[in-house]
Amino acid sequence: MPTFCCWVPGVCLFSMMFGVVVAAFCSSTWFYAITAALSAFTLSYTTQLAVACAFGAYLMRRACAVDWDDRLKDIQENSESAVDTAIEHIVILPNYAEDELMLQHTLENIGKSCMARENMRVVLAMEAREGPGGQQKAERLIENTKHLFAGIMAAYHPVGVPGDLAGKSSNTQFAYRACLQHWGGFLSQLDPSRVLLTVGDADTLWHPQFFSALACEAMTLTATERAWSIWQPPVLLLRNLFSVPGPTRVSAYATILFELAGLANQKFGTHFCYSAYSLSLALTSHPLVSGWDRDVIAEDHHMFCKCYFASIRDTIETKKANANRHVLQAPNNSGTAPAATPQVVLRPVYLPAISYLVESSDGWVASIHARFQQARRHSQGIAELSYVFLQYFHLVRENGFFGLPARTHAGILGIAGKMGSVHIVNQVQAMALVIASLLLIPGAIAWVCSGGLEATLATASTTGYLAAIVEATGGLGSLLKYILAIFGPIPPMGLLMTATTTLVVMDVLEGTLTQPTITKSKGVKNKDQLVDVQGAEKHEHGFMGRLKLFIQIQNDYFSMAHFCLLAYGLAPVTLAAWSLLRRGHKFEYIVAAKPN
Repeated sequence: MPTFCCWVPGVCLFSMMFGVVVAAFCSSTWFYAITAALSAFTLSYTTQLAVACAFGAYLMRRACAVDWDDRLKDIQENSESAVDTAIEHIVILPNYAEDELMLQHTLENIGKSCMARENMRVVLAMEAREGPGGQQKAERLIENTKHLFAGIMAAYHPVGVPGDLAGKSSNTQFAYRACLQHWGGFLSQLDPSRVLLTVGDADTLWHPQFFSALACEAMTLTATERAWSIWQPPVLLLRNLFSVPGPTRVSAYATILFELAGLANQKFGTHFCYSAYSLSLALTSHPLVSGWDRDVIAEDHHMFCKCYFASIRDTIETKKANANRHVLQAPNNSGTAPAATPQVVLRPVYLPAISYLVESSDGWVASIHARFQQARRHSQGIAELSYVFLQYFHLVRENGFFGLPARTHAGILGIAGKMGSVHIVNQVQAMALVIASLLLIPGAIAWVCSGGLEATLATASTTGYLAAIVEATGGLGSLLKYILAIFGPIPPMGLLMTATTTLVVMDVLEGTLTQPTITKSKGVKNKDQLVDVQGAEKHEHGFMGRLKLFIQIQNDYFSMAHFCLLAYGLAPVTLAAWSLLRRGHKFEYIVAAKPN
């Protein structure tokens, strides 16, 4: 069964690619019909992303306008019991060969939280293969920042542990176990649903009030709801947006659209946690979860799927235990979930976390290659589609197809559908468009060689250019079809994507989304003197500055989006699917360069 599931993504991808190629050589009608169908799907998908992303941008602005530190203080002061408002944070920062100053900046930014000194502990998840230099770096970082936190420690993931695949997931699991040992006595006295673990990258800059907002959101939930919750901020890869090559910038825009839209629109299927996320100790330590798996690449998506299926199995086991004790199942309003239904909920916290794009100090070409290397690692997340099918098949085999509620089937297939859209359908559509463009070249050359261009110019000299174009395209009806195809739904959708992206990028540049919210009660007279998480003062760009940014982003989309799809989508996902077919999910973790 695992082998079969590892074949599924590759079989789907390569069979669709093969069908497109065969249709291109055998039947132009079928080829253009397939290409049109793929394009229609992609168009509707990206339109939904653009609309949902615009709503997500509004939700970010609204969340960033709230003073979450004050709200947390009010909740604590008005609570009858300190236990009801007690929230502890553990932040795990997996890293390997990262720049020391960047790590210190990350730690200092976390230390800006009003909860840091009393309620936050940090784990530097180091890799032992860095050698003595890595240990010395961790010791210096701890010495320089220990006054900011209730506790800080370093864990050194050893080399060559059986079953470990070098990467973020195995490193995070080792650091998680190490912190449980180090602070076990303290943590054992707490409600595990009130201990929130946050995982981020070494370059992640959370909003200064993110951890206060996370605590406020967690306190509004019951213990059961907290135990099955995963919290996700919008991740914006914008720290070095204007120093990277254009195709890399386009990939940052795509991340904004996908992640922000996914958080804002979960009515038709759940989103996945990504890069920087939080979950409770109760969920992490659940017997069906037991932390992060040590043999996967896409640690964030995998952890979400693992918890998702664990919540389904938990309801099944609870029902069986109650049946064995001859206890009737509690009604749904008592807090017990219906049997075999997912309980995990991805909850957005609309205070952004900003990070770097991959970039090499060796120049433009090296930066393009570094982004391709990162895309290869991201494309290895196609293995999570195999994991979803494997877990789904096991559930069906153990409980029967009709033993699972329709809600469960829909939820699992929705997860698989989103993964398939990103990793398979969008890539095949990009390949079909390339083939369609190539097929137009011979016809255009033949038309020119047969005197079509000369005839069109001659007609234009006597009847005008419009009539010449109509005649060349086969009549007014065909011309209207071309006009509708070219200037129909695509430009408005593209303009909406550009407008939404411009709004988010400009809000970050001006500090709207990255500065702490300070109320007048705190005695701040001029908010423009505040600095954001990157140390930049607020700066209004004006109408011309916004227009210039809009034009630049539109140009990036128009000139480089398709190259980005091919170089950072189709090529790496093809390599990943082929490797999954041949060797299973045992990938090699690929490290991409980041700026110093």
